[in-house]
Amino acid sequence: MARIHLQAIAAGAAFIVAAGTAMAQGAPIVIGSSIPLTGTVASFGQHSRWGAEMAIAEANAKGGVLGRKIEIDFQDNRCNPAEAVKSVTQMLAEKKYVAIHDGLCSSAALAIMPLVERAGIPFVVANASATSIAEKSGVGGNKWTFKVNPTDASLLDALIRHLHKDGKAGGIAFLGEDSDFGRAGSDGLTQALSKLNLKLASTDYFQKGAPDFTAVFTRIKAAKPQQLALYAVSADFQNAMRQWAQLGGGVPLTGRPLVDQVPAEIMASGLLDGTTAVQPYDPSVDTPGNKAFVAAFTARFNTAPILISFESYESTQILLDAIRRAGKTDPAAIRDALATTKFASILGSTVEFDQNNLAHNNAIILTIRGGKVVVLGMSKT
Repeated sequence: MARIHLQAIAAGAAFIVAAGTAMAQGAPIVIGSSIPLTGTVASFGQHSRWGAEMAIAEANAKGGVLGRKIEIDFQDNRCNPAEAVKSVTQMLAEKKYVAIHDGLCSSAALAIMPLVERAGIPFVVANASATSIAEKSGVGGNKWTFKVNPTDASLLDALIRHLHKDGKAGGIAFLGEDSDFGRAGSDGLTQALSKLNLKLASTDYFQKGAPDFTAVFTRIKAAKPQQLALYAVSADFQNAMRQWAQLGGGVPLTGRPLVDQVPAEIMASGLLDGTTAVQPYDPSVDTPGNKAFVAAFTARFNTAPILISFESYESTQILLDAIRRAGKTDPAAIRDALATTKFASILGSTVEFDQNNLAHNNAIILTIRGGKVVVLGMSKT
């Protein structure tokens, strides 16, 4: 009887261990995301959320990753460094996340980087463009941060090369928001122009939320630059475009004006014809992968994707691919797998990370012609 009893205990213990293992294997893999859900750029945060959710929904429809469902928790950082630190500190304290995603704003991403480095957890930057993020990553010191979005420096190198071929790289005035984003734009243009022994014609900054651009626009126009490089986002960009239109434009725009965010009536007027911009993405890119993405995204969310939604979608796919290749959810294994990424982008190139953990994808050179955005070509960053 004792032998039977011991066998029963052993069998019961084996069952408990097996059940516990099965439950562990079936537990969701959870990713944390710090993005602006409220505040002046909440619309961009919404697109980041949509892009990540779509990538995860597609993965879960195919059985998840490592046989487990993927989940993502979103925390609001309001595009503010202090709020980003607060949201990510809270997520890291819970110790259930295998990686942190996006950050979106450059200042927020830079604030998050020291936190993930101390915690030893991968941080996949989807949208922040500041060059300093890559400079501080990989061999720059922070081995846990991986930047999928191209830096402003790499994008502007591609733009200036294109403008130089047409003799349009000289005489560029700069106007940007007084932030990591705006200053990365002026620094990137300065560096790109210096390779051709050229300089910016002038450099001006504005405070986010500035109500009136009339004075600075009037002064820039009076100097008669060849082009105006504009670095503004969300409500500031919309406000700047309307005031630029009221002043009759008169100087072609360049840099990274958000051509997909121009008010429809201004775009249709032809006022911005001659604009030449560089972006990491445009929904009109003519590749099979992008056509399928635009169709699926539009059907799911009843709106077309923008740069933010694309970067969030593809960076989430890159993270899921790394988890799959790591074969486990150990943060260090995921980090090592991210470093060896070779991902087929819907833009037609293969995405790999360099020694600064910076991904290199195609840059899209755009113009506005006849009131419509036209893709002039793509150049690897």
